[in-house]
Amino acid sequence: MLAPERLSRFLTYVLRHKPRDYPLAIDRQGFAAWQEVVDLVQQRFYDANEQQIRDLINGSEKKRFELRGDRVRATYGHSFPLELNEPTAEPPAQLFFSAARDIAQGILRNGLKPRDRQYVHLSRTAEEAASIARRLDPNPAVLVIDAQAACDAGVRLFEAGPLFLAEGIPARYLSLR
Repeated sequence: MLAPERLSRFLTYVLRHKPRDYPLAIDRQGFAAWQEVVDLVQQRFYDANEQQIRDLINGSEKKRFELRGDRVRATYGHSFPLELNEPTAEPPAQLFFSAARDIAQGILRNGLKPRDRQYVHLSRTAEEAASIARRLDPNPAVLVIDAQAACDAGVRLFEAGPLFLAEGIPARYLSLR
């Protein structure tokens, strides 16, 4: 029986990071044909069936993937360029980002940039943000984003599963929690 974690990791690798390593056509919005993805998964994991793949995508608590009609994509975390043709979303008053303490002051001075991703990932709660950063720092710094003010000033925010995405956040909208 295929472990859901192995399947999720494979889909993440293919749909977020390395689609060119596989015979998979990804459009500008990050979508691939559902049947091509199913075929690719079944070539890699002979015991996977289409329903398992569909259940993983639709049942993901973190909403890492999106199945829209006969196309599927990763909803966030891409390390290759894509065009989010999604409408911008009205954010809550505050969003949160956490980082290792040694880089937090630099972010407060220079603003928040996506680094090795196309978008900055912003969490809805300080606790969610901190739990993500604890993988790198057991006591991360949590930054507060004045999301409403940033949005009012023209910073585009996109809702993607449990996260909000931004191309960057200027320093004037950041503070340390």
